[in-house]
Amino acid sequence: MDDQATFEPDLHGGVFVLHFTPAEWRAILEDGSFLSRPDNDYVAPRRLMGLEVAIVPDHGFG
Repeated sequence: MDDQATFEPDLHGGVFVLHFTPAEWRAILEDGSFLSRPDNDYVAPRRLMGLEVAIVPDHGFG
């Protein structure tokens, strides 16, 4: 089965939500340039490139 063909974006109130595991989110935060962008934030509401971020236990959450 082709996972990309069946991918459904997570829309929360009409807004696309990015999903990261705790390890993935930590790796993003370790990038020194993360906070240099005004549309990134590590505290709730978490944001990456202006998009909402949800931390999930694994990518099989849905």
